[in-house]
Amino acid sequence: MFRIGSRVVKTSLGSAVAIFIAQTIGLNFYASAGILTILCIQPTKRRSIETALRRFAACVLIILFCLVIFHLIGYNPVGIGLLLLFFIPSLVYFNLQEGVISSAVIMLHLYSLEKMTFKIILNEISIILVGIGIALICNLYMPNLEGRIKTYKEKIDAKFCYIFEKISHFLIVPTKNCYLVEYDETVQLLEEAKKIAKLDIDNHYVKSSDDEDYAYVLMRERQLFVLKRVIETLSVIKVSNGQSTILANFFKDLCYSVNPKVSGVISLHQLEEIYNMFRSMPLPQTSDDFETRAAILTIIYEMESFLVMESKYKEKYSNRLKKE
Repeated sequence: MFRIGSRVVKTSLGSAVAIFIAQTIGLNFYASAGILTILCIQPTKRRSIETALRRFAACVLIILFCLVIFHLIGYNPVGIGLLLLFFIPSLVYFNLQEGVISSAVIMLHLYSLEKMTFKIILNEISIILVGIGIALICNLYMPNLEGRIKTYKEKIDAKFCYIFEKISHFLIVPTKNCYLVEYDETVQLLEEAKKIAKLDIDNHYVKSSDDEDYAYVLMRERQLFVLKRVIETLSVIKVSNGQSTILANFFKDLCYSVNPKVSGVISLHQLEEIYNMFRSMPLPQTSDDFETRAAILTIIYEMESFLVMESKYKEKYSNRLKKE
């Protein structure tokens, strides 16, 4: 479907404004200001300012190289070749590779004029400042991603609840094949959510030390890895018994703990009580019961680490969660 995004609008509008300003104030090669604006419009604010600084540094560096090389070799193809031979490795050394195209434009301006005076250099610097400046102004606006992130969080939490329900079912009705398609779907959701959360972070010029949404995704990724081990452990269980039934009920109640406003401490206490209860029960009498008991204890240890992750996360971001 044909769609015009905000970045396309900013690029087209910004390049037109940059060319208009450069032409109005009487700069030579004014169209190059539009090229610089196009090159500096980036998906995020932070990426935009980093790109702008690198391109500006590269453009200033090419002017210095041109002063030396053209003075020594002259304005001819050999001079261009030698200039690029030394200039490009210098960009790589200073991590300014993004500035190759923009600096090449400046170099060709100077080459076509076949001279370098103060007025010409000032003209080139003005073009650079107009093009980059308009790009930075355009990138002050970025789409709000909070709604998309919130939707992803709700979907991920719902998937976790469904996985808990399936684990509860497998504890009561053991099976060797405990594969869950919901696990793969949750992995995909987390990857997409991480990209959006990272974009949201990069849309702030000053790096925040309280990136709650990104921390949420990382926490859920670690928890999902724990659930993967739990699912693998389920395949060991051959028979259902009293312990597996108690743990199955625990997983049914666990959806409540996924709620962002619940600390998860209650579930930790509940899990501790279940563990102490199992310790006081008679030893298993058959090998199948023994394997089931061992698997259940393994699951309890895994879920303890799962809930500790949740508790630490919610404790750190409790103030924001209360506001929501």
